[in-house]
Amino acid sequence: MYCPDCNSQSIRKNGIRKGLQRYLCKKCKRNWTEGSSTPQLSGRVTSTSSSWDDLNYKFIDAEFLSEKGPPTLDELLDKFSIKKDDWEVTNFKINQWDVAAKYEVDGKIHWNVHTNYQAKATLLRKIPIKCSFPTVHGAIVKTINFDKVKFKNRKLSKCIIVPDLQAGYSRDMQTSKMTPLHDLKALSIVTRIIKNIKPDKIIILGDMLDLPDWSTHFLLRPEFAFTTQASLDFVSSWISEVRPYCKEMIYIEGNHEKRMIDSIVKNTIQAYGIRPANEPEVPPVISIPYLLGLYKMDVEYVGDYPKGEYYINNNLVCVHGNKVGAKSGQTSTKLLENARISIISGHTHRLEMAHKTIWTRGIPKIYQAVSLGTLAMIDGTVPSSSARHNWQQGFGVVEYDDEKFNVEVVGIYEGFCIYRGKEYKAVSSIE
Repeated sequence: MYCPDCNSQSIRKNGIRKGLQRYLCKKCKRNWTEGSSTPQLSGRVTSTSSSWDDLNYKFIDAEFLSEKGPPTLDELLDKFSIKKDDWEVTNFKINQWDVAAKYEVDGKIHWNVHTNYQAKATLLRKIPIKCSFPTVHGAIVKTINFDKVKFKNRKLSKCIIVPDLQAGYSRDMQTSKMTPLHDLKALSIVTRIIKNIKPDKIIILGDMLDLPDWSTHFLLRPEFAFTTQASLDFVSSWISEVRPYCKEMIYIEGNHEKRMIDSIVKNTIQAYGIRPANEPEVPPVISIPYLLGLYKMDVEYVGDYPKGEYYINNNLVCVHGNKVGAKSGQTSTKLLENARISIISGHTHRLEMAHKTIWTRGIPKIYQAVSLGTLAMIDGTVPSSSARHNWQQGFGVVEYDDEKFNVEVVGIYEGFCIYRGKEYKAVSSIE
C-alpha cells in the first residue's frame, strides 16, 4: 500500500472508524480511511500504448505512471515484445508531465500529485524485408473465332451502346479481399442481351476502367493501390467474350482512361508514346489500347478525350461527354444548347433524354440528347465526391440507317430489366 500524498510505503494502521480501517503515513503524517483514497501506483503501470509499423519501420509509444522515475528503453521494448536482435532503435524520446487530482477525506480536501511519462521510439528492421511490387502488363488475349456467330440480315442496322462501367477494385487492408467497383450483375444482363441480339456494332462510351490509382487530381487511398492489373484483365476478358457477337466494336476514350496518359505526362514523360521496337503500327506500350489488347481484337479506339467522337450515321454521334448538370435532366439540356446534331453521351451516370426543335427557314429540325447511365455500382462503392449518388444503371439500343435512327434507353433496376417484351434478370454475376 502507498500513501495517497507522497507515495511512501512507510505506513501503519491507525485505528478503526465506523468499521473501516484507518492508516497513518510515517513520512508525511497523512491519515486516511481504507477505501477513501484515490487508486495508487504500485511500481510501474502502463496506461495507454500504441504501435504502428510499415514493413521495415516501426513506431511505438506508451504512457507510464510510476514512482520510479522515467521508463527505460528496455521497458518500452519489453512492453511491445520487441527484440533488439531484429530492430535498431533510431530515435528514443521521453515526455514528462505532472498530474494533480483532488479528493475528500473526512470532510477535508486533499491533493494527490503524480508524474506521467510518455516514451516514444522509432525503429528500423536490421535485415530489411524485400517487397515485390506487382507489375502491370498487357492483358492476355486469346484467339477470337469471328466465324462462330452468324448475323441476321436486317433492313435497319442495330447498335448496342455500353455506358461507363468504372471497372476497378477496392482492396480490404486487413484481408486483401477485392471488392469490385463495377456491377457484375448489371453487366451480365447487358452481356446476355448482346449475345441474343448480335448487333452490328457495340459502342463503348468510355470510362470502362476507373483507374483510381492513376489519378493526378485526387489523393490515392491505399485501398485502390495496385489494382490496375486486375481491372485490365477483367475488362479485356469481357471484351474478348462479346467481341464475336458484333461485326464492329468501338471504344471511345473517357476521362478515366485519360488518367493514364495524364499520369505519364506529369510523372514520367520519357515513357510517353513508347512502342515495342520495330513495331510502329502497335499502340504505345503504356496505353489503354495496348494494355487491353484492343488492337488484337479488332476494336477501334477513339482517343483524344474530350474531342473523341464516333458517328453512328449522318445525324447521330456518340461521345463520352464532359458536361454535367447539377440535377436530373440538366445534362441533356446542356448538350442541346448549341445542338447541330443528335448526341449520345456517358460520363454523368444518369438516365436522361431530351429533345429540342430548331427552326431554319421555316423548317423544324428535331435534335435529341441521351445519357445512358452507368454499369458501375451505385451504392457508394465507387469513389467520388458524394456519398449519395444520383446515378442510374442502363444501356442503349439504336436502330439506324445512313440518315434515320431510333434510340431506346433501357434501364436496369436492382439487377432486372425489360427489353422488347422479354425479362432479363441477373441470376449470377460474371466472375
